[in-house]
Amino acid sequence: IVMKKNHFIYLICFQIIFIVSCGRAREGERLPDRATGPFEERLKDGWRVHAVSFEGEMTNPFDSATQATFQGDADGVEGEFSFEDRNDSAIVDYRIDFYLNLMLGMAPINYLNEGEGIWAFDSSIQTLWFYDFPDTLTFVVDYDADTLQQWHSNVLINDASLGEDINARLDIELRK
Repeated sequence: IVMKKNHFIYLICFQIIFIVSCGRAREGERLPDRATGPFEERLKDGWRVHAVSFEGEMTNPFDSATQATFQGDADGVEGEFSFEDRNDSAIVDYRIDFYLNLMLGMAPINYLNEGEGIWAFDSSIQTLWFYDFPDTLTFVVDYDADTLQQWHSNVLINDASLGEDINARLDIELRK
C-alpha cells in the first residue's frame, strides 16, 4: 500500500508540473512582424508602458561585505510616452512608474521618472535620447513593430531606503 501511495503522489506531482509547464508555453506570445518605414513617425502615435523587467547588482543589505544580484518583473506598471513636433523641436512627454522588489525581505522601491524634453534617434545604433535638463535618458530599441516596442535602458535608482544609488538595466515593453 505504501508503494502504491508513493506512486500515486509522484503521478499527481508529474501531472501538476505538466499542466503548469503547458500553461506557461501557451502564455508565450508571438511577437508581431517588425515594422517598416521611418521609426520616428511611428513614435508619434503615442505609447503606453505595458511591462518592465529589471536586473542589476547592489551591496547586500544583509551583509555589506558582499554584492547581491537582483532581477524580476516590476509591479504596478504605469506610464506613457507621447512624441510630437513643437516649434521645430522634437518633444517627448514621458512618465515611467512602477515598483521593484529587489530582494526578499526588503520593501518594494518605487521608480518614478517623468518629464518633458527634446528627443533624438540615432538609427545607426538604434538609440533614443531624451534631453530633459539636467537629465538625459537613453533607450536602446531592441524590437520595433507597429503595435509593440521593446527598449532597454541602464538607469540609476536612487531611493533613501537603499543607502546607495544602484545601477539597473530596465527592459521596457510599450504598446499602443
